Amino acid sequence: MNIAIFSDAFYPQINGVVTSIISVASNMAERGHKVIIVAPSYRNLEEIQIPGVKIIRVPSISASFYDDFKWTNPFSFTTYKALRKENIDVVHFMTPIFISMLGIKYARKRGIPVVGTFHTFIADPSYSEHMFSGPLKVSEEVIWKYLNLYYDCADYVTAPTPEAIRIIGANGCKAPLEAVSNGIDFNLFDNSRSAEFRERYGLSDQVVLYVGRVAYEKNIDVLINAFDLVYQKNRDAQLLIVGDGPQRALFEEQAASKESGGNIIFTGAIKHGDLVKSGVFKAVSLFASASTTETQGITILEAQANGLICVGAEEGGLVNLIEDGVNGYLVAPGDSAAMADRISFILENKKTLGHMEEKARQMVDIHRMDKIIDRWEQIYRELYERRGETAGKDYLHFNTLLKFTRELKVDFQYLLDRIRKPRTMWVRSFVAANARIPGKAQLKSGVQRLHRISSTAFHPRRRG
Repeated sequence: MNIAIFSDAFYPQINGVVTSIISVASNMAERGHKVIIVAPSYRNLEEIQIPGVKIIRVPSISASFYDDFKWTNPFSFTTYKALRKENIDVVHFMTPIFISMLGIKYARKRGIPVVGTFHTFIADPSYSEHMFSGPLKVSEEVIWKYLNLYYDCADYVTAPTPEAIRIIGANGCKAPLEAVSNGIDFNLFDNSRSAEFRERYGLSDQVVLYVGRVAYEKNIDVLINAFDLVYQKNRDAQLLIVGDGPQRALFEEQAASKESGGNIIFTGAIKHGDLVKSGVFKAVSLFASASTTETQGITILEAQANGLICVGAEEGGLVNLIEDGVNGYLVAPGDSAAMADRISFILENKKTLGHMEEKARQMVDIHRMDKIIDRWEQIYRELYERRGETAGKDYLHFNTLLKFTRELKVDFQYLLDRIRKPRTMWVRSFVAANARIPGKAQLKSGVQRLHRISSTAFHPRRRG
């Protein structure tokens, strides 16, 4: 089959979505399928090479709302033209942004079936509060409506865990839903260099590992606070944070302010191909994550495949990976003290917890990549065979997305705090009168009023 994967998140980004895309694409190509990945362009990029996979880059500009993300043109004629030559059978989109919109529109115009995969809970306040940290604000309910515009356009929707599927359905997605794991390739791991890895970072035999984006939505602050409590009882303990992200400097500053700061190590980003062969999983004692926004958590799967006991927040996809007291421990979201207690217990009793490490290996077996690719082949074939049933389905209209600007609210206090002091007197009176103005029409009216006030303030002759 000829499969086109559309994603706004792709290399050179390093995250779980990218890892999942590369895994599915490379394994499908190994089975003889033709795979095309459509993703944003990056300046001076040395393109990743995936055997049997073709990559089409769409011209892009930087997106201000999140580090490394790009805006692209959802009407790219050159991309349409390139895709027509590939004789695509199935379109698979991974992100609810413009690249995926391009894929949906292309598929509907060509009568091609569409499958969408839900990777990220961007409606969760841990994400949205920082994505919309400027003057524009949007509610969780509105974000779910936006997400459903994309996923309701699909003929089939997947997410990595049953819990993620439950949440998506509960928030209004009407498309057929199924849990399909991101999967994990056990053959990728090589722990023969663990001693070298341990020496490189000066690791003890009491190491807590976190791998992932170093960003607000991963609740790194909760993990650092938990580790500081662990350190009060165990001065040999270390926290190893592997990854990079927009808030790395902030969390490094938080770590430095703690008594345990000298035992918290930030490695920065390590390419996935290098990480799985670095020996890191044998060089540490356990894995911990305080994130509440995981649809699954590929790094959790990787830790479990290497026999690590995992401690995680009891929310999102982690509840389907960690069985409390069996292969790991779940704690209440945001509870640093509870997380510290479980981490300390594992470090103190690791020699007697071999049964939990073995359970971790056994329970992750259902996520083996060969089993996951079997299911993807079935889904793609079934959709292709039923393509006539979906040929008339409508595609996502850009005007529909624009209507969501009416749901935005403007935080004038935010604007006020950033305006020069000489202007604050008249702007403050304007803010007091208008507070928050929802909707595009009202926003336009508000801007016009602000312009009139500013003109009067700076041109005395115009005052009535």
